[in-house]
This record gives sequence, C-alpha cells and structure tokens, in this order.
Amino acid sequence: MKFHRLLRLVPALTAALLFAAATHAEPWIAPGDAGLRHDVQLLADTGVLHTPTLSWPLPWSNIARDIERVDVATLGPAARSSAARLHERALAEMRIDEIALGFELAAASEPEVLRTFSDTPREDGEAALLASRTGQRFAWKAVARVVADAEDGQTFRPDGSYVAASLGNWMLSAGYLDRWWGPGWQGSLILSNSARPVPGVSLDRNESTPFEVPVLRWLGPWRFSTFMGQLEGDRDYPQTLLFGMRAEIRPIPSLQIAASRTAQWCGDGRPCGLDTFVDLLVGNDNDQPLDEQPGNQLAGFDLRWSWPGGRVPLALYAQGIGEDEAGFLPSKYLGLVGLETWGVWGEHSWRGTVEYADTACDFINSQPDFGCAYESSIYTTGYRFRGRAIGHSMDGDGEMIS
Repeated sequence: MKFHRLLRLVPALTAALLFAAATHAEPWIAPGDAGLRHDVQLLADTGVLHTPTLSWPLPWSNIARDIERVDVATLGPAARSSAARLHERALAEMRIDEIALGFELAAASEPEVLRTFSDTPREDGEAALLASRTGQRFAWKAVARVVADAEDGQTFRPDGSYVAASLGNWMLSAGYLDRWWGPGWQGSLILSNSARPVPGVSLDRNESTPFEVPVLRWLGPWRFSTFMGQLEGDRDYPQTLLFGMRAEIRPIPSLQIAASRTAQWCGDGRPCGLDTFVDLLVGNDNDQPLDEQPGNQLAGFDLRWSWPGGRVPLALYAQGIGEDEAGFLPSKYLGLVGLETWGVWGEHSWRGTVEYADTACDFINSQPDFGCAYESSIYTTGYRFRGRAIGHSMDGDGEMIS
C-alpha cells in the first residue's frame, strides 16, 4: 500500500455563521473560544494567573481566585482589559443555584474538516437548546442539538451535556465533554476537538495549588486529569474503551510542562479484565501475542516557554506524541511546534501564531514511517471516533503549516 504526504498551508480563517443567545453557568471553560483563551493566556504570561493553561476544560475556580487577588490598576491596558472580561465572565459562569437557558444557531457553507481550537460548526447547519445549573457541589448541563446532513448519520446530538460533582479539590463528571490537550492553537496530536466528544466519566483536579511537601514544591502549580470513555458500536470491536491521563506542572511562571497518555482497550471480543487494564498501565503489551495485548496506546509530552518581558513578547511551544513504546518510553513520534507573539493595538490586544505539525511516525527522519500514525494492528478502525481522528484533525501522514 502506498502512502502520500498531505501538505497544507492553512490560514486561521473560518467561513461560518454562528449565533448564540444564552447565559452561562458552568464550573469550567470548555475548549472552543479562542478569544477567551487569548485572555487566559495573556494573564498567565503576565503573571496574574498561576494555573497551568495547556489542558482544557480549564476550571473557573483558579481563574476567579487569581484575578480577585491582583490589583488591576498595576496592569497594562491589555492585561487590564483581559482581566475585566474574565472577571465578568467568571461571575456569570459561577452563579450558584440558578438555571441558565439559551439556544445556539450555526451554519457553514463548507464545514471545517481541519478543525482548530475554535468551536466551528461540524455540519452545514446546527441548532441547539441548552440548560445548565451550577450548585455548591453539583453542576449539570443539558444540550439538545440537531444538525443537518449529519456526516455520521446522527441527526440528534447531546454533545456538551454532563453531570458533575465536586469532591474536595476534585471534580467527578460524566457526559459528552470536549477536551483539548496541548499548547497548539491549530491542533493537538493526542486529544483535540477534531472528533465529536467521546461519552465517558472523568476526574479532574480543581485548584492547581502546589504540593505542600517540600521535596515536591518545586513542581509549582499542577493539574491532573483522567477519563474513561466508550467509543461507538459501529467499529471492528464495538464499545471499545478509551482511557486518558494527563499531568501538567508549572515549575516557574514562564515554563509549563505536561505528559499525556491515551489508550484504546477492551471492546466486544477483546480482554477487558482488571489484569488487562493493569498490563496497559504498566506498559506490558508489546511482548504478548496480538490477541492478548491490552490495547493501542499513545503517549508523549508537551511544553510551552514564554518570554513576555521582551521588546517583542514571545512564546515557544512543542508537542511530541509517540505511537509506539521502546524501553517503557514513547517512540515513533509525531511532532508539533509553534511560535506565539501578542501585543496591543489601540484599546485592543491581539495574538499571532505560526504552527507546524507533522503526523507521520518518526517525522523527523528523512524517511518517516507512513501508515503508522493513528492506526493499530489490533483496533483496525484506528484512533478515531465516528470517522474523525481523536488526535490532530489532519489524521495520519499529514503535514501542516498554519
């Protein structure tokens, strides 16, 4: 079989019409709003926000706490505007014991196949009714979405719906949540909004307070997320499970580091016991017969380093995700690197990014391993959900400059 490289130069423009009339009440910021992410990142680079910012959803509690502690009069005009917008949004989102109602309409002449962080329509037309409520310990959101000409045949979609409970400094949730793991603005190699959200159960740390143990305090603010989801029934092994785990630290204000891991396992006709999951966790899989191996895994690292105090503020970021394992470490890497800069134009702030991504295994070699990325000899449907890659929206063997 022959594999061909896909090289696309992609401007970050979206030909879509979106209309929303809704109030908000949610415990976290879901991925999708690039403007809101810009405000969060600007305040993080300024030193106002201390939480790591490379994993979404992002809890509102961290953001509200840090903004309330800062004297906004000491901030520059761009940071002051961002702080005001985020503070206003946090007050709206964190209202207690109120039911928020709303609706959304979206249309696109050609829905984006190469989806970015921004929440653009997946189909030609979409309409949704929403209701949400955040309480002292519990939160829920119900979404009834109808789409036209559904690519996967599902006209009705509950995407975005969830129930959640606060357990100390942890949030336990179940539902259809979009996740974005990584520093990229145009894509994530391991978990993005390329595919529709996988229904599942998740556990996320709320407040990113540092460890109190002196030997671990140097890690700085940290976050941890893990989930277990169930993929669709129309695949080689119906109801395959998708496991994910991610830890993120911020040892110094200018540096964020994260490690991620996902795995497809179980499913009708596959081993599903606790011993199988333990083998998957410890990486005991490649030395077993194919029908006994626990699953298909991806793992890797990403980081972001910022230099906001220069004449031209800059941030560099990178992500490397391995499709295989060697010596208990990821191997056969896919790669993503990017550069950010930002500034003030009149009363407004702006951000520009240049990003390169390559989804061929061993992409850095002169002869990459094609037909490897997001594929599996066990799960032949691949690392996909309802026809779309769970990682980068290019799918495998792509190269993109945005």
